[in-house]
Amino acid sequence: MANWLTGIGYALSIVSVALLAWVAWPAPDEDPALVGAVIAGAALSVIGMALRWAAHIMMNRKIAEDD
Repeated sequence: MANWLTGIGYALSIVSVALLAWVAWPAPDEDPALVGAVIAGAALSVIGMALRWAAHIMMNRKIAEDD
């Protein structure tokens, strides 16, 4: 059950990152570096959440094996 709840939590966080990136998306006349910064920031955030979820699942599997 905990893995399911953790997955839902991370999925909601990913949606929130997408919404924030959408709002932060620069206008066409703004610096192109802003586009790269928004994309990189959102991508790194999503990758970080995916890695934390994977670590959580791996830790729970190890605990289950030890029991």
